[in-house]
Amino acid sequence: MKTLLIFPLLISVAYGQFAFISDKDGYVNVRKGAANTEHIQDTLRNGHLVYCLEKKGNWTSIWYYTKKSKEELDGYIYNDRLQQINDYDNIPELSNQSNKYILGKDSIKVTVSAKKFDRSKYRLTYYKDANPFIQFINGKQYWGTDGEIPKTEYSSIIIQIGARKITLPPAALENLFQPDTYSTIVHIDFSNDIIYIQASNSDGAGAYEVLWRVEKGVYKDRFVAYGW
Repeated sequence: MKTLLIFPLLISVAYGQFAFISDKDGYVNVRKGAANTEHIQDTLRNGHLVYCLEKKGNWTSIWYYTKKSKEELDGYIYNDRLQQINDYDNIPELSNQSNKYILGKDSIKVTVSAKKFDRSKYRLTYYKDANPFIQFINGKQYWGTDGEIPKTEYSSIIIQIGARKITLPPAALENLFQPDTYSTIVHIDFSNDIIYIQASNSDGAGAYEVLWRVEKGVYKDRFVAYGW
């Protein structure tokens, strides 16, 4: 079965949400504990995506990936050094169809589509000591199941803003399985022309949350939070 990082603080899912670093100095120190006297274990620049776990006084515990190594870490930063994604304007639901979820407002429309998992497109690597559980898909980590073959996958995510059409590239959807299209939420930072699309997906044990960021009409990055 897939080995996941389990953080004790992740049991506080009620607070769990995406955010990014926003500090007047352009960066923030990540400390090992919730105090100024705790060891500084990392420094994150403005815009770095994080997942907030719980508040502890003036501090928030976060989970994040390092930029260079993609290592998964957790730590503490001041509450006011975070910009919560959920604070931005929300785009409401327009249509709820089978395997297709459409959200929109004014000239903005986001269409999220799913399809049946196409086994022929993927190379599955099984655990040697736990066959038939899957360790990797196409040689990489995957999300959505706890070792079983996925049943569904993303087909596309398309953003329409007036005459401008933005289709998320294959890399943005890579190895994200068991999508729950109805869980999709879209927030927009109109002042900076940034669209945030997030979803909570799972088949149960393979639960994960994903956030995509599209800036000035160009797909920028994604952040997958998992392990609870």
